[in-house]
Amino acid sequence: MSVPRAVRPAPWLALLLGLVAGGLCAAEVVNANVASREQAPLLRENQPFQAVVTVRNPYPRAVRITQIDSTCACSKLELASRFLIPGETTTLEVHTDNLRRSGPQQLRVSLFVSDPEFEPIEVWCWWRVREIVAVDALPPGAPLNERPADAAWRDVYRFVVHERPDEPQRLRRRIRLSTPPEETPTGGLRVERIDYAGQIWRFVPQQIDERAVLIVASARETAGPLPEGDYDETVTVITNHPDKREIALQFQTMIDRQAGRRAVDPLSGR
Repeated sequence: MSVPRAVRPAPWLALLLGLVAGGLCAAEVVNANVASREQAPLLRENQPFQAVVTVRNPYPRAVRITQIDSTCACSKLELASRFLIPGETTTLEVHTDNLRRSGPQQLRVSLFVSDPEFEPIEVWCWWRVREIVAVDALPPGAPLNERPADAAWRDVYRFVVHERPDEPQRLRRRIRLSTPPEETPTGGLRVERIDYAGQIWRFVPQQIDERAVLIVASARETAGPLPEGDYDETVTVITNHPDKREIALQFQTMIDRQAGRRAVDPLSGR
């Protein structure tokens, strides 16, 4: 007679069983920094997210944590102990930079265990980031007085452009800088200058209102076609915000006669 293989409990069920078995009080939070997304702490863009999360072994056997993986390679993770008996807890220190981010954030950390019968222990972190100066790409037809509704156009710092040398009019991007009311400098947000040493683009700032500036990027005026080649250039925007004076934008511009024959994601590499 064959012995049936043990059924692997779903991660959420294993967590629930661990909570019940451990006799936790309702106020204690394990395997997450807060009890729900609604309780996520609010940080400014220049503040890193830091948390010490209690991690509990929800399984009926002792486990050794053999690998730690997360949904963001930029996170620094440090686990206090890798061997846990049933119901035992340890701590996971999490540190994540918030520069160039805004809005709701989440991080999932998977702790892979040595016992093949058990799924990884999942640890969740939730927090929110208030932008200091938001940098957004504006899609065609988007209104100027608000951030793009689609998150894919928000917090864009790299632009990939592929155009033909004889079509300089197609070399055009719109970049919106904005501040929330709590971050708006006295007198309003301003672009003081734009530093660019290349020969392909020109950048013209246009004031929208006291909290927003539009930067129109277009082809620099020349007597002939655009020079062919691949250009990876940095554009530095200097603002009057004391906590985000320099904003570096990357422009990867490909000018060649084959443009249009293969798809290029304009937001790739963001």
